[in-house]
Amino acid sequence: MKIKLISLLFIIFLFSCTSKKAFNKKITSQHSVEEQKTDLSIVKNSLKKHHPGLYWYIDKKELDFKFDSLKKTIKDSATTLEFYRQLAPIVASVKCGHTRLVYPGIKLNKFKKDSLKKIGDRPLSQLNFFVDNNRLFIKSVNKKKLENQLTGAEVLKIEDVPVSKVINKAKGLFASDGYNQTFYPAVLSRFFEPYYYLNYGKSDSIKLFLEKADSTYYYTVNTIKPVKEEKKLLTPEEVSVKKIADKAAKKLKRKNRYKGVDKFGSPFLALKYDSVLNQTAIMTVKSFAFKQANFSRFFRESFKALEEKNTAHLILDLRNNGGGNLLNCNRLFRYLYSQPHQFTGKAYTKNSYLKRIKYEDNNIIEKVLINTFYPFIFLSKLILERKDSLGYYSYIPTNHIQKPIKHGFKGELIVLINGYSFSATSLLSANLQSVKRGTFIGEETGGGYNQCSAGRIPFVNLPNTGLKLRLPLKEIKLYKKRALYGRGVFPDVEVKESFSDVLEKRDVVMEKAKRLIDKDIP
Repeated sequence: MKIKLISLLFIIFLFSCTSKKAFNKKITSQHSVEEQKTDLSIVKNSLKKHHPGLYWYIDKKELDFKFDSLKKTIKDSATTLEFYRQLAPIVASVKCGHTRLVYPGIKLNKFKKDSLKKIGDRPLSQLNFFVDNNRLFIKSVNKKKLENQLTGAEVLKIEDVPVSKVINKAKGLFASDGYNQTFYPAVLSRFFEPYYYLNYGKSDSIKLFLEKADSTYYYTVNTIKPVKEEKKLLTPEEVSVKKIADKAAKKLKRKNRYKGVDKFGSPFLALKYDSVLNQTAIMTVKSFAFKQANFSRFFRESFKALEEKNTAHLILDLRNNGGGNLLNCNRLFRYLYSQPHQFTGKAYTKNSYLKRIKYEDNNIIEKVLINTFYPFIFLSKLILERKDSLGYYSYIPTNHIQKPIKHGFKGELIVLINGYSFSATSLLSANLQSVKRGTFIGEETGGGYNQCSAGRIPFVNLPNTGLKLRLPLKEIKLYKKRALYGRGVFPDVEVKESFSDVLEKRDVVMEKAKRLIDKDIP
């Protein structure tokens, strides 16, 4: 039995290695004109047949013209990355934030990953950026020796290319929902490095032209090799104290893991009381979907505490929340609104389940489950699916009037939003605003107010180039839409943070919220 298990693991290992080599060869090789045109047709047909909101923000003739023009210009072989640079802007022109072309990159085994770590941190990975319209700033650095030269500087050029051109080129690779503009700087502030590399390639050094304190200068950032830190020798007493502290920290982490934690160690879900303002709580929700999350528990505990402490004011911070599970958003809404309410309309799809099944079952784990329980799953999908004059739709719990939840909050509500408040977070904000529940502060959400194409979002694998098309299959709409089309949720009080605010670590949006609660705060 043991020999069979070892043999099986060895076969899986060999298959994995062979698969990675074949894939890496695919995305680094030159692809013929026919191969590129085949993948182009797959993207065009997949969008045309299955994307539920394909022509919301672009005319059919215009989109067809873009695809046909690219097809005519393909006259030479190209690498996967070169093909991506031509096709990604066409996919982005659909103006759907959930739809994009993905460049997967080379697959690395453990040996190659370790080799890359030894090479060190690439230039742009050492810097943290802030994008404001078409301007780029360095808000912090990961290497202390760069701090004095780079922190607080504005980047005017990268390798002698004006930053405005770099940013506009990056914006062409992805989309916001509709005509919204706040989503672009929000995304690039977080992911400037990968979008830069997709357009300009990777290098071991990058020359920056900077402006700081009214002076301009060039600075070259090089790849930095990792430095091994010498471990400090601890006394037996220090070792004992450290063990106790580590044990307590692990226990606390296990206890609070249902609240999640971001890469900086801050929880995704948090409730705290303001130290200055009386009867004021701040609830932070950074995501509506993450591993080990228990939203039901967090909301139940939080709103019960708000009720027990007679909380009069609640600041709900939805900034930088990219969305997640619609049911979790709806649950939070039901704690905040005291009347029965229908959160969304029907979840329409462009085709029947039989026609989109090859996309629906794209997840490996789901494929295993489907192969095991195929007849039951297949029949349940067919039974739950309906059709009316607008098209096919399937069951979605938010398409029914639901009652408020016990221990709901009835006091003053202030909601903080920004350009990275996206997808389900935008729908939550839109529902709250539609019933006039709360005062909204910040900037327009990156996600749409009326609708989005989301739900099931599989990847369509392009066989020749190895690229992936992220393809949403459902149309999720607010039950009560507004007239302003293709925009997000607008704040009642617009507050836009500047780079100086970021540099000084001033939260001007939160400050404004507190001033609305207490007029005496300067």
